[in-house]
Amino acid sequence: MVKGLSYQKGIMFIGRKHVAFSYVDKGKPITWIKPITPLTMFDVGKLVFTSMPLWFHIFLYTWILLIIYPYILQGFGLAGAVGLPMFTLIYFLFGTHFWFPTELKKFHGAEHKVFSFRGIVSARNREKIQKAEITNRYCSTNGIMLYFLILIIMAGFGLLLSSHSFLTILEIATYGSLLVWPITVYWLHRTKMTIVHEIVLSLSYWLQRRVTTLEPEEIHLKTAIQTYRKLAFKEFPQKIIMKKKKKEVAFMAIADVTIMPLGSDSTSVSDVVAEVHKTLKRTKLPIHYELTSMSTLIEGEIDDIYAILKVIQEVPFKLGHKRVATNIRIDDRRDKPSSIKGKLSSVQMKMEEN
Repeated sequence: MVKGLSYQKGIMFIGRKHVAFSYVDKGKPITWIKPITPLTMFDVGKLVFTSMPLWFHIFLYTWILLIIYPYILQGFGLAGAVGLPMFTLIYFLFGTHFWFPTELKKFHGAEHKVFSFRGIVSARNREKIQKAEITNRYCSTNGIMLYFLILIIMAGFGLLLSSHSFLTILEIATYGSLLVWPITVYWLHRTKMTIVHEIVLSLSYWLQRRVTTLEPEEIHLKTAIQTYRKLAFKEFPQKIIMKKKKKEVAFMAIADVTIMPLGSDSTSVSDVVAEVHKTLKRTKLPIHYELTSMSTLIEGEIDDIYAILKVIQEVPFKLGHKRVATNIRIDDRRDKPSSIKGKLSSVQMKMEEN
């Protein structure tokens, strides 16, 4: 299963053995793919971390400082200072998921649209991908939300059933939730959908739409498509290569038709022939016809020929004739395409050879 991760400057898609990674440089997506190794993931992590905005780093270092400064003061023999509990760092790391910068939200939205799209992920389908759903059942928002839900429930029960201080209960609930968290994520993502799943996911989808994603612009969608295809070509090319449709060959039949009124006072049949050709000219059927001195040739698909033969057979009767003899010869060849012009050209070429 492919996993996606968005960050401030781009997107990565992680497969079974490779990671495709991209970042936008001067308005252009730069993409590469590498095997998953500790060194590769270290490079990815470093790029993600350093790309975070200044406020993130200021908050992070300030938070860490508020945790460790009492220990620093103790080293100088100054006791009594109170700092933030160590476990609160988890709140910062998880909580910033709901405080994404604008660019990260747009990359996150593009990542979700690529996952939601059911067709071939390619640039030619970009407009369709843009219209795809922006929510994702397997989004990290699900997991982060689950963690805080578990934390609230555990802390609530702790306050009701325990006499420990609020800070102690909160610490136990924080680490306890961290232990239970992977099991609940597995339950949400891997087990059969139930009403409880739907309730949890509906809350997550609300957060995804309003908090953790934004509609991507062209550069975000282009980056997501390019990165996904980079991984796909390496691990599952069958899902992104468009199969060429076999061109259907229309086999044309040729009919040689002579319509002869019987019992007529005149030996001429030109009036009938003229009316037949007027009828052929008016038809909307995709046929080709030619008048010869002895008959009329009609070229087209066999069903169309049968249809027009039925129509022109009625022409003499509409002109007042009571009996009609119609001679029809049909050349219906199915091993290769055939046409009136092609048959004449073939004979002429053989005549020239001799």
